[in-house]
Amino acid sequence: MKETKKYIGSSKPYFTSSKIVIFYLILAIILLIFGLVFFQAHTLFFVIIILSALGIVFIYERAFKNNRKIDLQNHKINLEIDQESHQNQKIQSIGQLAGGVAHDFNNVLTAIIVSTDLLILRFKPEDPTFRELQEIRENAQRAAGIVRQLLAYSRQQNFNLEIISLTDLLQEQTILLNRLVGDKITIDLKHDPKLWNIRADSNQFESVITNLVINARDAIEANKKDGLITIETSNISKEDMPRHYKVKLEGGDYVRVTITDNGTGIPLETKEKIFEPFYSSKGVQGTGLGLSMVYGIIKQLNGYIFLDNTETVEGARFDIYIPRCTDVNEIEIDGKEITSQKNTKDITGSGNILLVEDEDSVRTFTRKALEISGYKITEAYDGVSALKYVSDENNNYDLIITDVMMPEMDGPTLANEIKKDNPQQKILFISGYTENHENLISVSEKEVYFLNKPFTLEELNLKVKNVIQN
Repeated sequence: MKETKKYIGSSKPYFTSSKIVIFYLILAIILLIFGLVFFQAHTLFFVIIILSALGIVFIYERAFKNNRKIDLQNHKINLEIDQESHQNQKIQSIGQLAGGVAHDFNNVLTAIIVSTDLLILRFKPEDPTFRELQEIRENAQRAAGIVRQLLAYSRQQNFNLEIISLTDLLQEQTILLNRLVGDKITIDLKHDPKLWNIRADSNQFESVITNLVINARDAIEANKKDGLITIETSNISKEDMPRHYKVKLEGGDYVRVTITDNGTGIPLETKEKIFEPFYSSKGVQGTGLGLSMVYGIIKQLNGYIFLDNTETVEGARFDIYIPRCTDVNEIEIDGKEITSQKNTKDITGSGNILLVEDEDSVRTFTRKALEISGYKITEAYDGVSALKYVSDENNNYDLIITDVMMPEMDGPTLANEIKKDNPQQKILFISGYTENHENLISVSEKEVYFLNKPFTLEELNLKVKNVIQN
């Protein structure tokens, strides 16, 4: 999407100060000659003319200086807008690449995790092979965590949006953050007593705060002294914002979260790079995905994050702006999804399932994982072939499981086609690459569910069982 630059001020060039002065001096000389020729007998009137001419020069010179000062300020802000627009385009391009990589990697991880789960079922816990398979599974889960960070950066992570109070969320989170930063660092939490609500994913927003606090902690420890991290919340409208932020934000009301520290600060030359994935100032110790994940989450919430950092000020300051939520009746965006799974470990079930997946390895291991739990599976490699199975009157499916991103016909299009003839058909989307659930839930008013890739054998079967039995 092409980004619109919001320039401010005039783009017309101003005359230089010397030209303005010369112009009005010439005007004063003309008035002087005019007075000498026509008003010799009226000395007082002549003096008034001269003083008026000089007054005009003075007034216009002062006006020019003020306009010039405003113009320079506008020019500086417009340069910042240009730089930020270029940076946003760069970040967007990297994000699209990261999202594509994450999609492919999620398919690979799904096959690894599910196949490992299938192998684990063949061994007893005391068997050495069992422990080795567990290690493979744990490392695959760690890799899945990195993929989730990439998806967060590329703004393609699935959110469970709800109306939340940051006052309550931060109050509870600070207890854990105090343990995270240690005894030598103090966290000072300051709340606006009338703080507005926001619409966000509470878990993801906690990740944002945690990452920023960890960075602040590391910066303070690098300074080798006791430290202070301040987390402050406030309500703010666009018209009350600092001028250099105001031109970058859309109109409306925002909840601002400011996190400051007295650490080593962030060098100005690296300011433009800190939100890029894989950029880290921690050397081999850092993945370079922390701040990029923060940036992606905030942007996906239609918010903004700014680094207010200068070389003369100790430490760093991050300002987060999230749009105010005014709809008290708003519900979770994926409210139709069954998120409360039963505590039972019984993953067995029964029913006819149509499995639509273009990745052979994912389709194969997903089929095996469902078959061992008692389901009868029909496989389709894309949406077009799936429609042929559905159109056959002899086929009746309790559930259709489909990938979202597929060639020729994607999952949402397939679901729309199916629901034209059978609105009650239950459909479970499986994907690790989608901007949010809104696009999927818009497929139908009901009977639409979602499961993130990569998933485990247990997660898959519990989800399928709950959906079919619902």
